[in-house]
Amino acid sequence: MGLWDWGRAVGGATRGQAPLPQPGEAVQLQAAPQDHSILLGARVRAIGLRRLFLDAVVPLDLPPRAPLILSFVRGDALYRFETRLVGPVRGGGLAVARPRRVVRVQRRQYYRLPLESPTTFRLLAEDGSRDASPPLPARLVNLSGGGALLAAAKPVPSGLSVAVRVPAGVQGDPLDVDAEVLDCHVAAQGAARTYLIRLRFYDPPRLAPEDRESIIAHIFQQQRLMLKGRKLLRA
Repeated sequence: MGLWDWGRAVGGATRGQAPLPQPGEAVQLQAAPQDHSILLGARVRAIGLRRLFLDAVVPLDLPPRAPLILSFVRGDALYRFETRLVGPVRGGGLAVARPRRVVRVQRRQYYRLPLESPTTFRLLAEDGSRDASPPLPARLVNLSGGGALLAAAKPVPSGLSVAVRVPAGVQGDPLDVDAEVLDCHVAAQGAARTYLIRLRFYDPPRLAPEDRESIIAHIFQQQRLMLKGRKLLRA
């Protein structure tokens, strides 16, 4: 039995327990505590008896045994569990401790879809005008109905307001959304320094409920496509 098949064999749920994420499944890593966290996308490489092996979109700069919260979506349900970072593994991935308990959470608005897509954002004036700056290039790292994580070449101070372009609806039509910058951290050093900018979308009336639902609809459409693609690969 190969590593991939072995990982599947030990990754199932027992009766009465929530399932573990399966090899190939997208997950989100959150550094604990939550109020000082950065959310990063990852994908399960394999499952062991004591560890889960992941391929992260962005390197996780945390010490061994750092507490993490890992979440994933299946169907319309969000699952999450607490774990700890074991450390990097060969091939550029990382290992986390296998959890003792996985919790099902019914909060579809806050599921974050891992992305790697170009976008733009603008700094907003104090009156909310979108003419305070030209469009600035960035990359969407993840997206939820409540906010987004951007990667950009320039830092943006926390507390500022921005208008960020995100995909919405089944077709991923562009939608400009006003958001608050919660925090900004250096993700990569050197000549190609990158900053991760965590955004929280404003509540109504600045973000209409139908626009938020359109963002959520796009997220779950992409999740359905990923699930369909995995089923085709397994067939």
